[in-house]
Amino acid sequence: MSDSDRHVVLSVRSGDRDAFAELVHRYQGRLFGLVLMMVRQPAGAEEVTQDAFVRAYTHLGAYDDRRPFYPWLATIAVRLSQNWLRQHGLALNREGTSLDQLHEPAVPPAPLADLIADERSRALWRAVAALPSGERTAVILYYRDELGVREIAGALGVTSGTIKALLFRARRHLRERAVAVALAPGETK
Repeated sequence: MSDSDRHVVLSVRSGDRDAFAELVHRYQGRLFGLVLMMVRQPAGAEEVTQDAFVRAYTHLGAYDDRRPFYPWLATIAVRLSQNWLRQHGLALNREGTSLDQLHEPAVPPAPLADLIADERSRALWRAVAALPSGERTAVILYYRDELGVREIAGALGVTSGTIKALLFRARRHLRERAVAVALAPGETK
């Protein structure tokens, strides 16, 4: 855990309730992005993200401050997201909300190379968003949030082998999609 995260956690444990706002400020955007990719509905993602911070605050005494804070918080959010999907009758691997409903930030003017790189990045994350839920969650936690296979397995309540298989299938699906997009209309593989 970073020293600043450790300092905030110790402050909260010592009775400074307002100190937790620093952790919320530090991780709310990242956590919201993770939850949104799982539940696929902005209102649901806001609800789950808020619940994850409340749960983290109320269970801060159980947190092992020798370990990084964000993976612990992400584990809470992943489990709450899975519960939210079950409560709302959505299958964990169902597509859910269309990608058009996900809000992308406005792109400031940039040189052509930056615009091309940005478009490729958005295209990649749109492809990730279209993956089945398990694969999508594994990819986000591994590549975007930089969690290890063991940490992801713990967050999802599965084995490390399952996470490796999900990542393998996700990479295969993303390669297949890239090939399909690269082919001009009317061409075949």
